Amino acid sequence: MKKKKIAAAAVSAVLFGVLAAAMSSVPKSLEDQNMAERWKSGETEYAQISVFFPQGRSSFKEQETEKLRSTIETKLKEASFRPENEGAEIWIDARSSVTTVSQASVYDEQTGSLQTAGSDYSVTGVGGNFFDFHPMRLISGNYIYEGELDDDRAVLDRQAAWDIFSSFDITGMKFVINGTEFEVAGVVDPGENRDVKTAYPASPMIYVHYSALEKAELDTTLQCYEAVIPDPVTNFARNIILENYGINTMSEEEDSEDPEKKLAAVIVQNTGRYSPLKLWKGLREFRNTAIQDRSIAYPYWENAARMTSVKMEILFAFSLLAAAVFLVTVISEICLLYAHRKWHLKDFLEDMMYKYTYKKRVSDYISTPSENGEGKYDQ
Repeated sequence: MKKKKIAAAAVSAVLFGVLAAAMSSVPKSLEDQNMAERWKSGETEYAQISVFFPQGRSSFKEQETEKLRSTIETKLKEASFRPENEGAEIWIDARSSVTTVSQASVYDEQTGSLQTAGSDYSVTGVGGNFFDFHPMRLISGNYIYEGELDDDRAVLDRQAAWDIFSSFDITGMKFVINGTEFEVAGVVDPGENRDVKTAYPASPMIYVHYSALEKAELDTTLQCYEAVIPDPVTNFARNIILENYGINTMSEEEDSEDPEKKLAAVIVQNTGRYSPLKLWKGLREFRNTAIQDRSIAYPYWENAARMTSVKMEILFAFSLLAAAVFLVTVISEICLLYAHRKWHLKDFLEDMMYKYTYKKRVSDYISTPSENGEGKYDQ
């Protein structure tokens, strides 16, 4: 029986170690969730916050990001934040919008006329530092960045590149969507993460400047706004975004309904979303995972992160079970050894009492010199 307990404790300890190692490595492969870690350079802590907007009648446009940026700038100035290096930015952000186009066309090399190259593409309008937040692997060329002289450059994923040009080496080539001409800046691959590959859209993806959407008469409804903000104390960055929507967390009553549930948008703190505390909260609310009460179509990277959350919560549950088995086995063995002990606390205390009280008093009495200089029992 003792051998079985030792084996159970050893197996549970090894299992806990394996699960803990897996839980620490899985989130690192989601680069979309780790922008705060990449941005941090000094002692200041940062947090990555995402805002996901509803699609449809209550849609948000670019003015919403301008409002958010203004709120962040104001709050950081009030808190007297300064960049650690002169000329550096204290925070960073990005925005994105997704729409679809029915077809893409290319110029025929011989006639110069437009010919349909493919159909059904997802077009993502990107702004700010989008490709810093989402550093997809470059197959060829470069990313596009806000502030370029021309907004007619585009990045294609490998599926779109092959669908339109039947090649990946296509930097500088031209294509047309919705009557607007674009030049290929680069070709990207979403990466090898299993959850990202699962959540990535089935339709070919084309990334263009957000400002080019209006030029091409495409939908400019915002889907996502992301920011990396200084976070010197817990939830400082998140509270800035909440205050933008009129939620004062300092005055929130404990028994009141969560005010975020009344928002049309969904606010997510990417940084620390896989911490033990967040995973424990996710386990407690696990049955509500499938409930969707807002008309929000999450981008692929958030869907991948949510899939990873489910995976991490399951790993966390098994790690808690392994830890519980180990502790119960060890504690039960300790209790068993204590029950069959050959010594008793009462005897031990009596020995200590005899050694440090009665025996010491007798010793002192014998060794105490009398008036003639002899011990009391030396006469």
